[in-house]
Amino acid sequence: MTECLLNIDLGELPDEDERLYALARVANIACGGHAGDEASMRRALALCARHGTLAGAHPSYEDREHFGRRALDVSPEVLRGQVARQCGALARLANEARVPVRYAKPHGALYHAANASPALARAVVAGLVEALGTGVVLIAPPEGALRDAAGEAGLVHAREGFADRGTRPDGSLIPRGQPGAVLTDLARVRDNTVRLATQGTLETLCVHGDTPGAVELARAVRRTLDALALRSEPLGEGALRLQLPEGLERRTVREALRAVPHVLDAVITEEHACVYFDPAAPPEEPRLALAGLLGATLPREDGPLVTLRVRYDGPDLAKVAERAGLPADEVARLHAAREYTVRCVGFLPGFAYLGEVDPRIAVPRLPSPRVRVPALAVGIAGGRTGVYPFASPGGWNLIGTALDFTAFHPDRGAVLQLGDRVRFERVD
Repeated sequence: MTECLLNIDLGELPDEDERLYALARVANIACGGHAGDEASMRRALALCARHGTLAGAHPSYEDREHFGRRALDVSPEVLRGQVARQCGALARLANEARVPVRYAKPHGALYHAANASPALARAVVAGLVEALGTGVVLIAPPEGALRDAAGEAGLVHAREGFADRGTRPDGSLIPRGQPGAVLTDLARVRDNTVRLATQGTLETLCVHGDTPGAVELARAVRRTLDALALRSEPLGEGALRLQLPEGLERRTVREALRAVPHVLDAVITEEHACVYFDPAAPPEEPRLALAGLLGATLPREDGPLVTLRVRYDGPDLAKVAERAGLPADEVARLHAAREYTVRCVGFLPGFAYLGEVDPRIAVPRLPSPRVRVPALAVGIAGGRTGVYPFASPGGWNLIGTALDFTAFHPDRGAVLQLGDRVRFERVD
């Protein structure tokens, strides 16, 4: 599936919500034709810089009275000059702000009129190139005169769909003012986003900044697109693996995936989630279950605190200390001074990967693993620490031994679970 970027038409309203810039991947900035002036363009560019949003020009018919949503009888040559003038104004301010203008998208009636007329499309593209050069990406409908004009001029064309607009059976937009033209219901917008993004023919979806409830709609669209962009690959016929981004609370991820109908189990590792299901009854897109978690500011649910008594007598303690340039006693103190969190459970039943160790004592795995590591050995590998639940091969640096601890019960499974907190109590 082609990844879709969220673009939002911005710089149009005096009370525009800054959160829209944080949600947009591309901000189409009104540059004076239908809305916008020098002050609004400066603000929009500053917010793009603040939130890492890509800036785009959003030229229009020069029709502020009707917000650029009425087609005007303008010759191609006049239109070329209007587009160049509007985009040039934004380009000058963007140069001052050191925010490059990477995208361009005609607004409203000009978007549709130019896409239906090769002469107007060439005029729009010529104006863009005059002001912004040939490195700009043109956001336009998947097919039509704008696509063709972009190709003739050597511009990259990003195929666009509209998350907050209703469509006719033939795929064309329902004209504004007619029932169903603008979608404001969150569920319908999410469904529309999934339908458009999964068809594999679009590079970008739009939410209009002046749609009622634009912030909530844009948040839903962005999270849905981010979820669908997570890399997914099958593992045989009854499982798939999802690449997880940093920042997602792993226990919450597991619960969300396990709640998907027809999912039998979900196993979370450091970087992935493995989803298991009956091949005869596969679940609907599991990645969508994570959409509500992406970009969300969730209260952290601290797991229970488990204290493990440790005697720091491991065979690699001296080597870890030498590598860190510290006394062995200081390595033991630093290791026991932190509270760790279970990041994943794997490798052996009950083997909890705990993070993060103090950077001063983080050491890579051994170049050659030991044939046998004793049960309850405490080790360090990179930024992780953990306790071997059973005697087994292993390549972690062994610095101690856990006392009076059972990591795995045959009837209850792993003692340490995702999100649990762990402290080590030093025993001499």
